[in-house]
Amino acid sequence: MSAQESTPTAVVDISAMPAIHTFFRREFRLAGGLVRGVAEGDRARSAVVADHVDFLQRSLHEHHSIEDELVWPLLLGRVPEELASIVHLMESQHQRVDALVEEIGVLLPVFRSGAGTAERDRLADLLDTLYVHLVEHLDAEEERLLPIAARTMTQQEWDALGHAGRARGRKSEMTLFLGMVQHDGDPAGFAGMLAEAPPPVRWLLPKLARRRFRKHALRVHGTATP
Repeated sequence: MSAQESTPTAVVDISAMPAIHTFFRREFRLAGGLVRGVAEGDRARSAVVADHVDFLQRSLHEHHSIEDELVWPLLLGRVPEELASIVHLMESQHQRVDALVEEIGVLLPVFRSGAGTAERDRLADLLDTLYVHLVEHLDAEEERLLPIAARTMTQQEWDALGHAGRARGRKSEMTLFLGMVQHDGDPAGFAGMLAEAPPPVRWLLPKLARRRFRKHALRVHGTATP
Protein backbone atom coordinates (compact mmCIF):
# COMPACT_ATOMS: atom_id res chain seq x y z
CA MET A 1 0.00 0.00 0.00
CA SER A 2 1.37 3.39 -0.96
CA ALA A 3 1.79 6.29 1.47
CA GLN A 4 -1.11 8.05 -0.21
CA GLU A 5 -3.39 5.02 0.18
CA SER A 6 -2.49 4.64 3.87
CA THR A 7 -3.09 8.30 4.72
CA PRO A 8 -6.68 9.09 5.81
CA THR A 9 -8.35 11.80 3.74
CA ALA A 10 -11.69 11.89 5.62
CA VAL A 11 -13.15 11.02 8.99
CA VAL A 12 -14.16 7.36 9.03
CA ASP A 13 -17.66 6.41 10.16
CA ILE A 14 -17.03 4.35 13.29
CA SER A 15 -20.70 4.10 14.34
CA ALA A 16 -20.75 0.31 13.92
CA MET A 17 -18.46 -0.07 16.93
CA PRO A 18 -20.74 1.63 19.49
CA ALA A 19 -23.66 -0.34 18.03
CA ILE A 20 -21.80 -3.59 18.77
CA HIS A 21 -20.93 -2.27 22.23
CA THR A 22 -24.65 -1.74 22.92
CA PHE A 23 -25.17 -5.47 22.36
CA PHE A 24 -22.37 -6.32 24.81
CA ARG A 25 -23.62 -3.90 27.46
CA ARG A 26 -27.17 -5.24 27.30
CA GLU A 27 -26.43 -8.94 27.28
CA PHE A 28 -23.65 -8.95 29.87
CA ARG A 29 -25.79 -6.79 32.16
CA LEU A 30 -28.48 -9.49 32.04
CA ALA A 31 -26.20 -12.55 32.07
CA GLY A 32 -25.65 -12.82 35.82
CA GLY A 33 -29.37 -12.72 36.49
CA LEU A 34 -30.00 -15.41 33.89
CA VAL A 35 -27.53 -17.71 35.60
CA ARG A 36 -28.97 -17.05 39.08
CA GLY A 37 -32.42 -17.87 37.76
CA VAL A 38 -31.48 -21.47 36.98
CA ALA A 39 -32.96 -23.80 39.57
CA GLU A 40 -30.62 -26.29 41.21
CA GLY A 41 -30.34 -29.40 39.07
CA ASP A 42 -32.26 -27.96 36.10
CA ARG A 43 -29.78 -29.09 33.50
CA ALA A 44 -32.09 -28.36 30.58
CA ARG A 45 -32.21 -24.69 31.56
CA SER A 46 -28.52 -24.55 32.52
CA ALA A 47 -27.67 -25.81 29.01
CA VAL A 48 -29.72 -23.02 27.41
CA VAL A 49 -28.15 -20.32 29.58
CA ALA A 50 -24.63 -21.75 29.26
CA ASP A 51 -24.87 -21.84 25.47
CA HIS A 52 -25.97 -18.20 25.52
CA VAL A 53 -23.10 -17.14 27.79
CA ASP A 54 -20.66 -19.10 25.64
CA PHE A 55 -21.86 -17.18 22.58
CA LEU A 56 -21.43 -13.89 24.44
CA GLN A 57 -17.92 -14.57 25.64
CA ARG A 58 -16.76 -15.90 22.26
CA SER A 59 -18.17 -12.83 20.54
CA LEU A 60 -16.41 -10.55 23.04
CA HIS A 61 -13.11 -12.41 22.72
CA GLU A 62 -13.19 -12.19 18.92
CA HIS A 63 -14.07 -8.50 19.12
CA HIS A 64 -11.12 -7.73 21.39
CA SER A 65 -8.73 -9.93 19.43
CA ILE A 66 -9.53 -8.08 16.21
CA GLU A 67 -8.97 -4.72 17.94
CA ASP A 68 -5.67 -5.93 19.39
CA GLU A 69 -4.45 -7.09 15.97
CA LEU A 70 -5.85 -4.48 13.59
CA VAL A 71 -6.34 -1.28 15.56
CA TRP A 72 -3.73 -0.93 18.28
CA PRO A 73 -0.58 -1.67 16.23
CA LEU A 74 -1.72 0.65 13.45
CA LEU A 75 -2.53 3.57 15.75
CA LEU A 76 0.56 3.10 17.88
CA GLY A 77 2.69 3.27 14.76
CA ARG A 78 0.86 6.26 13.32
CA VAL A 79 0.05 8.52 16.31
CA PRO A 80 1.99 7.17 19.31
CA GLU A 81 2.03 10.52 21.10
CA GLU A 82 -1.78 10.71 21.13
CA LEU A 83 -2.12 7.19 22.51
CA ALA A 84 0.55 7.50 25.18
CA SER A 85 -1.95 8.52 27.86
CA ILE A 86 -4.42 5.71 27.17
CA VAL A 87 -2.29 2.72 26.13
CA HIS A 88 -1.78 1.52 29.70
CA LEU A 89 -5.45 2.05 30.55
CA MET A 90 -6.72 0.09 27.56
CA GLU A 91 -4.21 -2.73 28.02
CA SER A 92 -4.99 -3.10 31.73
CA GLN A 93 -8.73 -3.10 31.03
CA HIS A 94 -8.34 -5.76 28.35
CA GLN A 95 -6.29 -7.89 30.74
CA ARG A 96 -8.94 -7.67 33.48
CA VAL A 97 -11.74 -8.52 31.07
CA ASP A 98 -9.79 -11.37 29.44
CA ALA A 99 -8.92 -12.90 32.84
CA LEU A 100 -12.59 -12.92 33.82
CA VAL A 101 -13.62 -14.38 30.45
CA GLU A 102 -11.05 -17.14 30.91
CA GLU A 103 -12.33 -18.00 34.40
CA ILE A 104 -15.91 -17.99 33.15
CA GLY A 105 -14.90 -20.31 30.31
CA VAL A 106 -13.49 -22.83 32.77
CA LEU A 107 -16.57 -22.79 35.01
CA LEU A 108 -19.20 -22.73 32.28
CA PRO A 109 -19.08 -26.45 31.28
CA VAL A 110 -19.38 -27.46 34.94
CA PHE A 111 -22.45 -25.28 35.37
CA ARG A 112 -23.89 -26.52 32.08
CA SER A 113 -23.65 -30.21 32.95
CA GLY A 114 -24.53 -30.06 36.65
CA ALA A 115 -26.56 -26.92 37.41
CA GLY A 116 -25.20 -26.97 40.95
CA THR A 117 -25.73 -24.00 43.25
CA ALA A 118 -22.04 -23.41 44.01
CA GLU A 119 -20.93 -23.09 40.42
CA ARG A 120 -24.14 -21.25 39.52
CA ASP A 121 -23.56 -18.57 42.14
CA ARG A 122 -19.84 -18.27 41.38
CA LEU A 123 -20.54 -17.96 37.66
CA ALA A 124 -23.19 -15.30 38.24
CA ASP A 125 -20.80 -13.29 40.42
CA LEU A 126 -18.09 -13.50 37.77
CA LEU A 127 -20.49 -12.29 35.08
CA ASP A 128 -21.57 -9.35 37.23
CA THR A 129 -17.93 -8.41 37.82
CA LEU A 130 -17.17 -8.79 34.13
CA TYR A 131 -20.03 -6.45 33.28
CA VAL A 132 -18.67 -3.72 35.55
CA HIS A 133 -15.18 -3.90 34.05
CA LEU A 134 -16.49 -4.29 30.51
CA VAL A 135 -18.66 -1.17 30.69
CA GLU A 136 -15.73 0.80 32.08
CA HIS A 137 -13.62 -0.34 29.14
CA LEU A 138 -16.25 0.26 26.46
CA ASP A 139 -16.99 3.73 27.78
CA ALA A 140 -13.30 4.66 27.76
CA GLU A 141 -12.82 3.21 24.30
CA GLU A 142 -15.73 5.18 22.84
CA GLU A 143 -14.71 8.42 24.54
CA ARG A 144 -10.96 8.28 24.00
CA LEU A 145 -9.93 5.73 21.37
CA LEU A 146 -12.61 5.76 18.68
CA PRO A 147 -12.32 9.51 17.94
CA ILE A 148 -8.60 8.99 17.26
CA ALA A 149 -9.32 5.95 15.08
CA ALA A 150 -11.95 7.87 13.10
CA ARG A 151 -9.50 10.52 11.93
CA THR A 152 -6.38 8.34 11.79
CA MET A 153 -7.46 5.14 10.01
CA THR A 154 -8.46 4.85 6.37
CA GLN A 155 -11.82 3.44 5.36
CA GLN A 156 -10.09 0.36 3.99
CA GLU A 157 -8.31 -0.21 7.30
CA TRP A 158 -11.53 0.24 9.25
CA ASP A 159 -13.46 -2.08 6.93
CA ALA A 160 -10.83 -4.75 7.60
CA LEU A 161 -12.26 -5.12 11.12
CA GLY A 162 -15.61 -6.16 9.71
CA HIS A 163 -13.98 -8.53 7.25
CA ALA A 164 -12.05 -10.18 10.07
CA GLY A 165 -15.18 -10.50 12.19
CA ARG A 166 -17.08 -12.22 9.41
CA ALA A 167 -14.17 -14.53 8.65
CA ARG A 168 -13.65 -15.63 12.26
CA GLY A 169 -17.23 -15.87 13.44
CA ARG A 170 -19.26 -19.03 13.03
CA LYS A 171 -21.37 -18.80 9.89
CA SER A 172 -24.28 -20.40 11.73
CA GLU A 173 -24.26 -17.51 14.23
CA MET A 174 -23.96 -14.60 11.80
CA THR A 175 -27.64 -13.65 11.81
CA LEU A 176 -27.78 -14.02 15.61
CA PHE A 177 -24.85 -11.64 16.04
CA LEU A 178 -26.45 -9.15 13.66
CA GLY A 179 -29.76 -9.49 15.47
CA MET A 180 -28.06 -8.80 18.78
CA VAL A 181 -26.64 -5.56 17.39
CA GLN A 182 -29.79 -4.59 15.50
CA HIS A 183 -32.12 -4.98 18.51
CA ASP A 184 -31.31 -1.69 20.22
CA GLY A 185 -28.09 -0.52 18.59
CA ASP A 186 -27.80 2.68 16.59
CA PRO A 187 -29.60 2.04 13.25
CA ALA A 188 -26.90 3.95 11.37
CA GLY A 189 -24.21 1.78 12.94
CA PHE A 190 -26.09 -1.39 12.05
CA ALA A 191 -26.58 -0.18 8.48
CA GLY A 192 -22.85 0.50 8.27
CA MET A 193 -22.14 -3.13 9.09
CA LEU A 194 -24.05 -4.13 5.94
CA ALA A 195 -22.86 -1.30 3.70
CA GLU A 196 -20.60 -3.47 1.55
CA ALA A 197 -23.21 -6.18 0.96
CA PRO A 198 -25.19 -6.32 -2.32
CA PRO A 199 -28.61 -4.59 -2.17
CA PRO A 200 -30.61 -7.86 -1.93
CA VAL A 201 -28.49 -8.96 1.02
CA ARG A 202 -28.87 -5.58 2.72
CA TRP A 203 -32.63 -6.02 2.40
CA LEU A 204 -32.78 -9.66 3.52
CA LEU A 205 -30.25 -9.84 6.37
CA PRO A 206 -32.03 -7.40 8.73
CA LYS A 207 -35.21 -9.47 8.42
CA LEU A 208 -33.38 -12.74 9.09
CA ALA A 209 -31.44 -11.16 11.95
CA ARG A 210 -34.58 -9.77 13.58
CA ARG A 211 -36.29 -13.16 13.38
CA ARG A 212 -33.23 -15.00 14.72
CA PHE A 213 -32.82 -12.61 17.64
CA ARG A 214 -36.50 -12.81 18.57
CA LYS A 215 -36.40 -16.61 18.66
CA HIS A 216 -33.19 -16.62 20.70
CA ALA A 217 -34.38 -13.95 23.13
CA LEU A 218 -37.66 -15.72 23.80
CA ARG A 219 -35.79 -18.94 24.57
CA VAL A 220 -33.14 -17.32 26.76
CA HIS A 221 -34.82 -14.26 28.29
CA GLY A 222 -38.48 -15.21 28.01
CA THR A 223 -39.18 -12.02 26.04
CA ALA A 224 -38.42 -10.71 22.57
CA THR A 225 -37.42 -7.34 24.04
CA PRO A 226 -34.86 -7.98 26.81
